[in-house]
Amino acid sequence: MGKIELYKDKSDCCGCEACVNICKRNAIKMQEDEYGFLYPQIDSSLCVECGQCKKVCSYQNENTESNEPLLAEAATVTDREICLKSASGGIFAALAKKILQEGGRVYGCAFTYKDGVLYPEHVRVQSENDLTRLQGSKYVQSKMGSIYKNVKEDLEEGRVVLFSGTPCQIDALNSYLKNREKNNLFTVDIICHGTPSAKLFAEYLKHIAKNINGKIVDFRFRDKSGGWGLKGSIIYQDKMDKLRKKILPIQLSSYYALFLDSETYRENCYSCKYAGKKRIGDITLGDYWGVEDEHPEILAENGGRFDKSMGISCVLINTKKGQQLLDCLDEEIERVPSSYEKIAKRNNQLKCPSSHSNVRDTIFELYKQKGYSAVDQWYFKRLGIKRYAYKFWNYIPRKAQILIKKII
Repeated sequence: MGKIELYKDKSDCCGCEACVNICKRNAIKMQEDEYGFLYPQIDSSLCVECGQCKKVCSYQNENTESNEPLLAEAATVTDREICLKSASGGIFAALAKKILQEGGRVYGCAFTYKDGVLYPEHVRVQSENDLTRLQGSKYVQSKMGSIYKNVKEDLEEGRVVLFSGTPCQIDALNSYLKNREKNNLFTVDIICHGTPSAKLFAEYLKHIAKNINGKIVDFRFRDKSGGWGLKGSIIYQDKMDKLRKKILPIQLSSYYALFLDSETYRENCYSCKYAGKKRIGDITLGDYWGVEDEHPEILAENGGRFDKSMGISCVLINTKKGQQLLDCLDEEIERVPSSYEKIAKRNNQLKCPSSHSNVRDTIFELYKQKGYSAVDQWYFKRLGIKRYAYKFWNYIPRKAQILIKKII
């Protein structure tokens, strides 16, 4: 057998780490490229060329099992505290709470504080007290480590498992488990735009920490203190070790803004095979952007039951298993029928992959040569005078905001 080639081009690898988990010889490790993206590398001195790493690669496998949605809904939890800690309507948290109450295990992305930075990684949660770690959006690729092995162990012990992640991570898990009994496994895929590298995010946080002269202990991409929307916040310790919070408008965060502009994802995200109507998870969750246009009748301001300021989820139910799980929450959530077409209008990744502009090369070349501070400097120079409008945006009268938007 010839030497195994895990991928020919970077667009062939999503960084799911299934190959790392399947290798019994521990011959595969994830290594950073010059931009911080992780790719698997084989240690030829340990490899016995069994080929299991190639077989488990769901991203390159054309026989991925997927389903078109059976039902589409707008939904939100009735518990306001859960909703406030969630990115949108809190449906994932309600599902997770149900699984945990039944003695199950829940997996998802969390920020772990390591070596002075926040590190995104998939973790296993066994208690409701730790559930908040998984709530909220994390716009960065998580490290999987040995998570697939952990899920397998839980399933073999007869536990119910809820696993959330990007579609490629869920497909990787399914491929790793092969044809083993999965009746106790429920999967939730998120509507994914694409994933920047953990290293890029870490260096962004270091840059911010230097500017505010503090130690960042938490970062929230979706802060609801001013209502549902795209606004972040930083929790940090100042020089007196006092915890402080800094609201972060997206336009004043180079990392956040470049993420939303689709300029900083790993290479394969721009040709992602999961960005379409066919879904990998039992349930697909995301923000119901445009709900005020598609379902104005459900909003509290129009006499309905949904408080838009708290966030509203779009839900695609893709399997009978997913439907049965969601039906168990009838007392905890509000649900109204919608359609895939309505949800996809403002969630473009349900139709096609993200695309970048010609500035992506500029961003990553700056990053490679001079580090993240150069990217940040380039971003704000490009933003120009708009920076000052965004900085004082909340103090500008509503009529003036409308006029400024037309100008900029």
